[in-house]
Amino acid sequence: MTKIKFNYENITENTVFTVKIRAPGYRELSHTFKLASYGTGYAAHLSLQMNATDAYKRGREITKKADQLLNFTKTGEVLVITTAGSAYYKNQTTEDVLEGILNQGRGIISYGKGNLLMLRKTRLDPLDFAFIVRKGNDLILAYFKNASMTPLYVGTVSQNMTLTQYQTLQKKLGDDTFPIASLANAWAIGLSPDILREAAFHGHVCMGTICGYAMIETLLKYYPATNEFGLPLEGVSYQVIGVPGGSDDDVFIYAMDATPGKRAYVGFNTTEDTNIVGFIRWNSKTKTGTLIIMAYNLQELIKKYKQETYETAVSELKFNAWAVKKLKTNPESLVDILYAFDNLTEEQVHYLMGYEPNKGNTTVAAAGLDLNYILNQTNLINATPSSRTYSTGTLTYDDLRNIGRLAAEKAIELFRAIGITLERDDYQLFVLTSAGYVRLNGQDTSPVWDGIYDVLGSRLSRKTLLPVHAPLWGNLKFDFCLVNGTQKIIKSIYYNVTSGTFTVQNSASYIIEEVLPYDPPFDVLMGWLFHNHVCGGSSPGYLIADYIFNNYPKGENEKYIYVTTLDNCKDDILFMLLGVSAGQGTYANQRLTSEETTLETTGGGMNGMVGYIIVWDEKTNTGRVAIITWQSPRFVPGSNSYEEYIRLYKHDCSSPNLVSLPTVSTAAERLINREELGILLAGGTGSMNALQYIFSIPANRTLADLVQVDNGGSHDGNQGGVPGGVPGGSTGGVPSGSSHGATGGHAGYSPGEDISATPASVSAASEVSEESSVEGKRVYEVKNATPPVATAVHQHGTSTVSLVSLLQQVSWHSGS
Repeated sequence: MTKIKFNYENITENTVFTVKIRAPGYRELSHTFKLASYGTGYAAHLSLQMNATDAYKRGREITKKADQLLNFTKTGEVLVITTAGSAYYKNQTTEDVLEGILNQGRGIISYGKGNLLMLRKTRLDPLDFAFIVRKGNDLILAYFKNASMTPLYVGTVSQNMTLTQYQTLQKKLGDDTFPIASLANAWAIGLSPDILREAAFHGHVCMGTICGYAMIETLLKYYPATNEFGLPLEGVSYQVIGVPGGSDDDVFIYAMDATPGKRAYVGFNTTEDTNIVGFIRWNSKTKTGTLIIMAYNLQELIKKYKQETYETAVSELKFNAWAVKKLKTNPESLVDILYAFDNLTEEQVHYLMGYEPNKGNTTVAAAGLDLNYILNQTNLINATPSSRTYSTGTLTYDDLRNIGRLAAEKAIELFRAIGITLERDDYQLFVLTSAGYVRLNGQDTSPVWDGIYDVLGSRLSRKTLLPVHAPLWGNLKFDFCLVNGTQKIIKSIYYNVTSGTFTVQNSASYIIEEVLPYDPPFDVLMGWLFHNHVCGGSSPGYLIADYIFNNYPKGENEKYIYVTTLDNCKDDILFMLLGVSAGQGTYANQRLTSEETTLETTGGGMNGMVGYIIVWDEKTNTGRVAIITWQSPRFVPGSNSYEEYIRLYKHDCSSPNLVSLPTVSTAAERLINREELGILLAGGTGSMNALQYIFSIPANRTLADLVQVDNGGSHDGNQGGVPGGVPGGSTGGVPSGSSHGATGGHAGYSPGEDISATPASVSAASEVSEESSVEGKRVYEVKNATPPVATAVHQHGTSTVSLVSLLQQVSWHSGS
């Protein structure tokens, strides 16, 4: 029952009123009525029925079905993993599916408890649901594929499953087996919710995920962040030079807020080792920097695992559990600092990361992690490490939740002081916060979201609680924004962890508020939150993704690989929407100059050949590559570009402010084989960059031609691969598969790191040696760079490792 009382002058029995009702997950209801006279006033009793959206109903119905199977509302503990939030349902965004899950979960499932994970996919992928509960020492999974009400699988997903049980699971879930199993088991052993969310962002939990966080912990201990640098609005504490294909890269992008669109991540295949990374820390006063290069050695970690556990074989799920304990107690033991150099100059930073003196004008191309160059710089000196000690806080879930409540109550007080009463569930009230990304004394702050929801009813699925990307060492901040038409009233506060109090700020912390009056689609809003602000440079991302989905849809055995060549803010939106990943080897950022990316038909700056999309067929080891070009729209001077862009997102071209439409097109399209894919991911050849190389590939080629030139190999089994995990094998980590079919990697993630394989025999260990790769030519191939400690970097192709599932069979992730 809702009672609405209001004042209205000159009312009669003939006065007509219209009430509009909105509720999360339901279609807006408009009802027209008249009031009846009741002596001193007029009144009406309305009984109205609202219609739920199809997405909301499906979220609630599947959650209800899962509860009937698993009984989690009685046990009070469950993990939900879903592609909702990125996958579409009936051609619509799926925030309503999330709302349905949460409402049917009745408080047991919440963002703040960290037990609702959004597995990042694309809008073209199926809408899937996994519900996991604990039953003694076992984990029971109910899995629903493609929004079906009939579960595809109900049974164990525990790390202790038998071979037969694993084979049954793999038959049902296919490529989804390892993501669900790894996330479920990591949740069961208490992996922090913020790390679980990063793993869902990446696609699964693996040694790369765990070691990536260990690298960050080690970096903050010995070379802590000092200040922020970079272009305006995009200042970051560190810049990261990665090698795509090792899962650690996604950790840096996510947990350090070192996103490609903020020019903070550059990475393409400059070295065979995908488990190596460089961090640049800049001192804006002295105009010098520190370069720290780290790696993790998978072979050494396997050896250490066997020594400490007395295991003779390796199960990845159990190996992960062992590594998670190390991450909590001694993260340094998982990684190596190979080099740490001070005295890094601006010129050297520009060589490695590229240089953009002003927005949209890149004058120096990025070389990436060129170790030959780095190790031959005579000015670099050994850096002196700090030795900070960090103690983990003791705040409970309820303590952290209460911080959210207190922040919301503080906002109510601030708005009341200017004559505004905030009400719960207000669609026009938005809360933007760094909670869920930043940590307080090393503790995840996700429970803060639940406290805000308790007071204000704000949550992500309603598009009213907006977690803004921030590094885990950042401040806990809040913007409370009340929108009235196009007007915004913002009150900002931040939490002082030392005093446990809130400080009111004079200005807003974020500028995402600029798009909120125009109701952007949920998926692009998630992209902006990932980018951590809105700007003109990010606006094209949604339209370019739209073009790719429409013109280059991926099929059943296909995946997207996207390589940025003209780097700016839009790349964060593309990264999110295309479901690509540096950690999986499906995203690279090589950052060419504005001159190299300009066509005669496009302007310079933000326009030009912005990147290339590859649709790779894992079954045939062939693909299509297309160079994507962008030309900006033109709007009437003085119009609001955010409003105009969002209209275009909704396919509304009727605005009188639209002078000319944007143009997304293809400069060249070619069919490619596996070797050519490797060359593209390595940035081209020594004589031509990747764009030039694409143009040089014959345009009249057919698929039959490709199959004939594919090294004469069979498409069954491992044919080798190119560095960084291109289809057919990986040069990094533990092998993803072999021509003998002895053991297999968890299938279907990064290009070629992951191939399906028959589980090994339970009776004995299988010896699998790493296969040498068929390498594409690299621009910056490392030939003579040998670390001081020979064991610091894993030398690929020289080791054998025993991988077996003894009473349990799991898949192995090679690239991590």
